[in-house]
Amino acid sequence: MLDLDVHEGDTLHVIALLSSSFVAQVTRADAEPVPQGKASEWLRSAKGSVRLATDETADDARMDYYATKYGLTP
Repeated sequence: MLDLDVHEGDTLHVIALLSSSFVAQVTRADAEPVPQGKASEWLRSAKGSVRLATDETADDARMDYYATKYGLTP
C-alpha cells in the first residue's frame, strides 16, 4: 500500500481482483473539483465580449458556443 502513496482522506476504489494482486484507482483528497458551469454563466461573465446580432438571442449565442466547442453542426 505504501507504493500507492495514499494519504489520509484519499479514496481507494478496487476495480479488479486477480489471484494475488488487484487493480485500484486512488482519488486524492486534495484534488480540485472539476468546475461545473452553464453557458448562461459564461455569457454573463463575458460582459462586453459577446456581441449579439439584432435578431440573435442569448440562447442562439449559447447554442453556437456549444456547437463550436463540441464540433456539432446545426
